[in-house]
Amino acid sequence: MPPSIRVCAMPSTADISAGKPSLTASVPNRIALSEADREWVATGSRAQWARKFRRLARAFRDPGVAAPAAILLFIVVACFLGPTLFNLYDPNVGSLRQGLLPIGTPGHPLGTNNLGNDLLSRLLHGGQVSILVGIVATGMGFLVGMTLGAIAGVFGGIFEAAIMRIFDALYAFPSLIIALAIAAYLGPSVFHTMIAIALFTVSGFGRLARGQTIRVRNFDYIVAARSSGMPEVKIVFQHVIPNIIPPLISLAVFNIGSAMVVEAGLSYLGLGIRIPDPSWGNLIADAQPYLARDPTLIYIPATALFVTVLAITLLSDGFRRRLAIDR
Repeated sequence: MPPSIRVCAMPSTADISAGKPSLTASVPNRIALSEADREWVATGSRAQWARKFRRLARAFRDPGVAAPAAILLFIVVACFLGPTLFNLYDPNVGSLRQGLLPIGTPGHPLGTNNLGNDLLSRLLHGGQVSILVGIVATGMGFLVGMTLGAIAGVFGGIFEAAIMRIFDALYAFPSLIIALAIAAYLGPSVFHTMIAIALFTVSGFGRLARGQTIRVRNFDYIVAARSSGMPEVKIVFQHVIPNIIPPLISLAVFNIGSAMVVEAGLSYLGLGIRIPDPSWGNLIADAQPYLARDPTLIYIPATALFVTVLAITLLSDGFRRRLAIDR
């Protein structure tokens, strides 16, 4: 429950004329809080975080959330544990004499590519890279955008104006163009791809975080925390951010899928993950010359990317709908 707030009474005209001291003179611009209220302000954020996690856990009872989550769990487990559990071949080792073997070949369930590399092994190892890039890049954009957006919403003034102009500048450029420019400037690597993708996600998280912060910054518990003398930065991290998380989670899940698509595009163009290291994007690019001879070389990684991004999109939509119902 929010703290009970007791406002100091203003003196009457009679009291002033009688020379009685003002009740507000000793505590200017403050709201008087009891010890219990002060304790709630100091420790209430832990209970808020616990409530948010309980709401998130309840969302998985919805079939619209549980079904895509189960598909994603299967894909993640297959990509990260499959190569070890099934003792697959090294994804970068092959024999030219075994090039372009068809699906169902003994020892190579999905066949091989033109260099004789096992396609199943490269598919699962490529999935590891694509999923990690999507998660880490989105996480970087999430943390930076949420923090800057919350600070802009709480402090306002010149801070808000400066931060929002940065967001507007990032938002004005097409996201793929920004990613292409950064990746081309920094050079192809996993880390540079993460940075390129993270940068264009900051604006979306920041604008949403600012809007949600403006919505909650005048709620009673924020006013109580500010009146108790709590620093503004501490208010942001203890009371504002825990209450703007739900819509940001939905956006973050959706952005993971978008980041994976952008990574696939960069890798396809040779600006992301470079061959021989596998990713779903460069598997498609590597198979393009053999489309007429063996189209499954493209269909298999493209289908894996499509199913993963579709499951992520459905999960994001399920979270948004479920958390809106629980609000």
